[in-house]
Amino acid sequence: MNKLNAILPSHWSHANPIDILGDATWETYAKALEIAAENKYSDGILIILTPQSMTNPTKTAEAIAKVAKKISKPILASWMGGKAVTEGRAILDAAGIPTYDYPDSAAENFTYMYQLSVNLTQLYETPRWCADLHPSTVVVDTIIATAQSQDRVILTELESKRLLSCYSIATPAIIHCRTAEEAASAASSIGFPIVVKLHSETITHKSDVGGVKLNLHSPEQVRDAFFEIQQGVEKDDFLGVTVQPMLDTTDAFELIVGSSLDAQFGPVMLFGLGGTLVEVFQDSSIALPPLNSNLAHLMMKNTKIYTALKGIRGRKSADIAAIEKLIVNFSHLVMDKWMFIKEIEM
Repeated sequence: MNKLNAILPSHWSHANPIDILGDATWETYAKALEIAAENKYSDGILIILTPQSMTNPTKTAEAIAKVAKKISKPILASWMGGKAVTEGRAILDAAGIPTYDYPDSAAENFTYMYQLSVNLTQLYETPRWCADLHPSTVVVDTIIATAQSQDRVILTELESKRLLSCYSIATPAIIHCRTAEEAASAASSIGFPIVVKLHSETITHKSDVGGVKLNLHSPEQVRDAFFEIQQGVEKDDFLGVTVQPMLDTTDAFELIVGSSLDAQFGPVMLFGLGGTLVEVFQDSSIALPPLNSNLAHLMMKNTKIYTALKGIRGRKSADIAAIEKLIVNFSHLVMDKWMFIKEIEM
């Protein structure tokens, strides 16, 4: 700041951006660039010139090009003025300084440069894959083999949650019940309120057929829910129900973590805002597994919902570390069984 004060008028901006005022000479531009480049907190510099009565675009470009040779940080320039600055722009281009008509175009390219550096960092940080991280995967092999032997391409909810638990991904307690009495007994053992869902190997969208009953508070309601679900589907589609606790989602955020198989990149992971409006808001980020905690955190930071997860308008912060661990463990699942997974989400 003191160095800039020494070369600039007293009424310069004293902030970023550094406004060196309209009467700045080419020498002032060059000195201001040298001083700005010394700032350890800056990663790049954008120089903006607009034609003024005392401004020489060509000499300023020559001075900038000379100083830029001694600076290792990326420098971009916006030389505004059309034909009047053509010669100056040619000098900057020859010096390897990208030049733009407007500063917003240059700023946009700074964001691309930043994203490139982040992507390169991610590539170098990707951990080596170790298939022995989760010894329970033999259970997963059995689940997959059972589905394949029955020519099924979709796992049931019960199978899916057992699979997730093998990779240390917590899921609500779930009990498969074949009769109404079993369901009532299971509900009493778990504790009310309860959720009862259709268990079927052929129907995936349970709510479409009335196969989800929420917020049940007594064994009688559970029995009634069992029979209502049973009567709403064909006999061959009904394999009983699952009984689960009704979770309190007050002030909760619904998130999505998933993966699909890309023809070029293989398994690609997704994290973001979930729920019924997931396709409307399209707030998500993608990454290539496997992931570590740093990469999982970066994946979260690349979404808008991350700001809310840190706490907003009186809401407490979500357990960011727990979400990171979930994403990492999910990436282990995807890497371990990618050859069997076309699409998976939770």
